[in-house]
Amino acid sequence: MTFVEVQGKTNGKQNVAMVKSVNGSETSHTTSKPNSKAGKKYIEWGDSDKFPTTLAKAVRKNGSASSAMRVKERTHYGNGLTLYKNSKSETGKKVVEFVPIDEEPVIEAFLKKIRYKLFLQETIKDLEWFNVAFPEFVLSVDRKSIASVRRQKTAWCRYAAPNNKGFVDKIYVSSKFGNVSNIDIEDTEYVSEIPLINPYLTKEEIIEYCIEKNIDRFTIPFGYPVSDESFYPEADWHSILNSGWLEVANSVPEYKLNIFKNQVSIKYIIEIDERYFEKLYYQEWEKYDLEKKLSIRKKLIEAITDELSGNTNSGKSISSIMFADAKDQQISAVKITPIDDKFKDGSYLPEAEAANSEVLFAMGVDPSVIGAGIPGGKLGAGSGSDKRVAFNIMQALKTPDRDVSLSVLEFIQDFNNWNPKIKFAYENTEITTLDKNPTSTQNGI
Repeated sequence: MTFVEVQGKTNGKQNVAMVKSVNGSETSHTTSKPNSKAGKKYIEWGDSDKFPTTLAKAVRKNGSASSAMRVKERTHYGNGLTLYKNSKSETGKKVVEFVPIDEEPVIEAFLKKIRYKLFLQETIKDLEWFNVAFPEFVLSVDRKSIASVRRQKTAWCRYAAPNNKGFVDKIYVSSKFGNVSNIDIEDTEYVSEIPLINPYLTKEEIIEYCIEKNIDRFTIPFGYPVSDESFYPEADWHSILNSGWLEVANSVPEYKLNIFKNQVSIKYIIEIDERYFEKLYYQEWEKYDLEKKLSIRKKLIEAITDELSGNTNSGKSISSIMFADAKDQQISAVKITPIDDKFKDGSYLPEAEAANSEVLFAMGVDPSVIGAGIPGGKLGAGSGSDKRVAFNIMQALKTPDRDVSLSVLEFIQDFNNWNPKIKFAYENTEITTLDKNPTSTQNGI
């Protein structure tokens, strides 16, 4: 969870465990030059500071990506928070003992106070979308314990530009980030400022630092391990935006919608030889004025159209006269030509199939879990075994991610001196077969 060196001291010396980045030379969208714009007091996130907004809008336009994100979040949360203790059996094997929350009244009171079910799901959402969360810890009056914690939306958070010592010591929070240009950081009505604390400081060092700086609330970035990012992390699945696959997937339905809106739906071309009317009405035809001739033509077209349209006319035949042309060859007075529908074969669906496959592969979600084979393609939704195995694998792979979201509670546990034997976990629901369990589910961690 290391992104940028933040303010703090350890044993009287500057803590340099976090990577300091001031040149911003990387090309990743998660890195910006702090001094790239005159007067900028915060580090922008992506081009024009709009990466979180751009990502969210693109994902929400795509059904596969939106469903995959929902699955990732809910698989991470599982059946919710549970407490447990580790112990040994008489044979020396590890035994997991579940602990009801009401058996730990201090922990229970705190969890209820912060509405922990909502708080954890909010933290998970930030981690799954952006690989980092910014919980805001509120200290007690004496600054010796954490009184509360609340979520600050990651998409609304920005690191402040490094101070004169080269350290980032705060973040700015505003709903305007990514939506409004030229934000005035000094506008306290729309922008709040939260001190940023080094996560490697001990409890005593944090208390000392907060008392010294008169800090009553602070944030620590909790996130998944990064590779070469300096400030804002980049999730692996963000590749769907960088590669263009998400744009391809979103372009196909938009393209088809425009076709449906703008195309002229014509099924037949009906051609009527002028001599048809001359032979049918003989000398009277020449006496008719233009308005009457047009009316006769229109009625004939409508009659033919009625015969060709509708389910009740399926299989019917229409009759027409024939006459000899100048070469004494018989020709039809009425010619009806069907127009081929160029879009009836599902054009561009293979492209949508490939794009949606790439989206789901990058997000690590098996298509069968969201109820589809390959979105946009011809494959089925998979068997029950496919779904069961894919879901169980997803939950198994979520362990490292869960360790990060639960580390927020572990930090509070250490800070507030809660029972150290208590462990936090998310309860799994493992889907089984009916022959093994009548309810087809079993719980565990």
